Amino acid sequence: MTHIETRLWETHRVLVVPDTLSPSSIRTFSDCPQKWKLAYVDKIKEPPKWHLHLGNFVHEVLEHLYKLPADQRTVETVRTVAKERWEANGWETKVGGLAEMKGPISQFKHEAFDAITNLWAIENPTETTIDDMERRVKVAVDGVAMSGIIDRLQIESGTAVISDYKTGKIPDPKFPENSEANKFFQLLAYALMLESLDGTETSRVELLYLNHKARHPLDVTPARLAVARGKIVETREAIDSSAAVEDFHCNVTKLCDWCHYKGTGDCPAFAR
Repeated sequence: MTHIETRLWETHRVLVVPDTLSPSSIRTFSDCPQKWKLAYVDKIKEPPKWHLHLGNFVHEVLEHLYKLPADQRTVETVRTVAKERWEANGWETKVGGLAEMKGPISQFKHEAFDAITNLWAIENPTETTIDDMERRVKVAVDGVAMSGIIDRLQIESGTAVISDYKTGKIPDPKFPENSEANKFFQLLAYALMLESLDGTETSRVELLYLNHKARHPLDVTPARLAVARGKIVETREAIDSSAAVEDFHCNVTKLCDWCHYKGTGDCPAFAR
């Protein structure tokens, strides 16, 4: 291929986008297509943040807590589990290496332990049966390749209950982006993925807001699944259409003030 032919090929090639989507990547595209492109096509990764490390550490501790026999799932036991996971996974180095520290490492530990032990205000771990945790699922939903990790899976009367731990704030429902459909989209997407995988139906999904000691359940209905299914298919189509013309528009909103790519200047809307 000549130099001119190579230049022509580069000029007319279609932008390559990931074949597989996740519920979180779909939510990112819905918030801002340009942010999705920067993260998933250009692969400009955001640096680790305090709240993300906190959530990951809490998930890790609770996963290992529920691997213990039911009668051992006590607050005293979780102290030991937390200490073991902290040392085994190098959390001292991970947290200490954050570019932006919310406080000393002792504060991180305190916030994490508070979130973990708040679980006892939501449910009794000694009486809770978990059938699967951190389950990786990769399957097509209506022709769209999907992948993700389900936090908790319980089987009740032959149907699934999908749960997710949250260590952040409860979304304010007065904002459109925090509608019921958006709030529970990830879990409803997992319900569709389970059904596509082996026919397992989901009766309920629930968000466990540890810092607020609150359980937010939602009954799974055909109508709610249809909305989630439509969002998956429509997002895949929108991504492919945007890639074909190499145009991922910037959705400039108040959320930009918390966007990593605004601060770095990678976003075209805020290019320096």
